[in-house]
Amino acid sequence: MSWQGDWCYFKSYLNKEDCEEIIAQAKLLPTQDAVVGLGEDAHVAEYRKSKISFIQSTDWRFSKLFDALWKTQMEANKDFFNIHVNRLDFVQFAEYDSAYEGEYVDHTDTFWMNDDPTHHRKISCVLQLSDPNDYEGGDLEITGAAQPPDPKEYRDQGSFIYFPSPVMHRANKVTAGKRYSIAAWFEGPKWT
Repeated sequence: MSWQGDWCYFKSYLNKEDCEEIIAQAKLLPTQDAVVGLGEDAHVAEYRKSKISFIQSTDWRFSKLFDALWKTQMEANKDFFNIHVNRLDFVQFAEYDSAYEGEYVDHTDTFWMNDDPTHHRKISCVLQLSDPNDYEGGDLEITGAAQPPDPKEYRDQGSFIYFPSPVMHRANKVTAGKRYSIAAWFEGPKWT
């Protein structure tokens, strides 16, 4: 594990076979264009171009994924963040394709004004599912960190990167090929 202040990552934590199996199973799920916002306010935006599917924590096909997410989050949180989290109900599988210039510009993951009366997103995680040789561009950058990590350090297939959900980050435009990833948001009691 490597870390610096606002982030930490686990390089190549999952192997190639695990990543390929997650991609194969996730491609069987219903897919939609990614949106910005929640509920009735959700809309397709020019600055977020990707196809997504949602994976529920109760889906047995992804039990190994959720186990790995909880295990690595607990280690990262204990050693670095110390943020109260208690829930991970689902994750998002995303495809960023050069055919539509897939990207997601600078954003944070915490919805301060949400419909949930008890929880906020507190710790975010991105799992790199694709082999880095399968695409160009598409780097995940932690732009709001005091000392941002080099995206090449956690670009390897099977790598997890963790950061507090209010930290600004982006997925740069994919210029060739396709990049697949998982985004997970660990939730906890609302910030007060």
